[in-house]
Amino acid sequence: MTGSTVLCAGLTTLDVAHLVDGVPPANRKVASHDFFVAAGGPATNAAVAAARLSGSSRLITALPHHALSDLIAADLAGCGVSLEVADSSPTGPPLTAAIMVTRSTGERAVVSPTGSAVDVPGTPEGFDPEGSVAGVGALLMDGYHRHLSLPLARAARERGIPVALDAGSYKPHTDALLAVTDVAVVSNDFHFPDLGQDHYATLGRLLERGARAAVISRGAEPLLVSTGGPVVEVPVDPVAVVDTLGAGDVLHGALAHRIATLGLSLDRLAEDLAWASRVVAVSLGSFGTRAWLAQDMPS
Repeated sequence: MTGSTVLCAGLTTLDVAHLVDGVPPANRKVASHDFFVAAGGPATNAAVAAARLSGSSRLITALPHHALSDLIAADLAGCGVSLEVADSSPTGPPLTAAIMVTRSTGERAVVSPTGSAVDVPGTPEGFDPEGSVAGVGALLMDGYHRHLSLPLARAARERGIPVALDAGSYKPHTDALLAVTDVAVVSNDFHFPDLGQDHYATLGRLLERGARAAVISRGAEPLLVSTGGPVVEVPVDPVAVVDTLGAGDVLHGALAHRIATLGLSLDRLAEDLAWASRVVAVSLGSFGTRAWLAQDMPS
């Protein structure tokens, strides 16, 4: 039996972001206009968005035993996200992202050692994917910590639970993830190594590799959607951008919420994406990944 809860699986970081006039050159210091510290990462930001829309969500990730991990847990609890650490084997502090957001454009520069979350050990002892997906309405995975995401996705598919993939870039295990994906939402930068930046070829390849629906998000440009027929463009409403950090993650979290609540319908996917993009528009209007949570959401 499925429910309306969104389960997100993937990367969790500690984000430290500053609002600046511009990225400084080498050997220069600049004063920031504002800053924030919060849990981050694609799956984590998506879980926060889903919790804002539904009241709660769940996040399965890998985190070390560390004081900064406690800070992450407290932040997520305050956002309504139930944190489940399925793998505590990483050592040292949790992965940390250093971020600068340019005040005039909302564009961000990010430095983070996320590659260490791509090459991972085997499935942790005691991890119960079948139990983890029980009662879930949708699973969203972000391509990191595949030792957690892949077993969860397989268990979800066996139970008829829709699986969405957030793919910001191609990784060596992307094909394995696509084989257990219903809706693949990739970024404008995503491309298969042998295809280059050909959006239509990318959409076709995503479907060939197993996804039932393929989506490319392109910032302020219309989203491209394919379910095997003609490619559909989903317009994105213009908005005054303050900060683009986490915007794609919000899109994925809002879409996962919509699927968990209403079920997965390929005929309704363009409508669901249009609604999710309106949630993104709210998030773009303020600095950071938390201030937007206080705003009204689209109906």
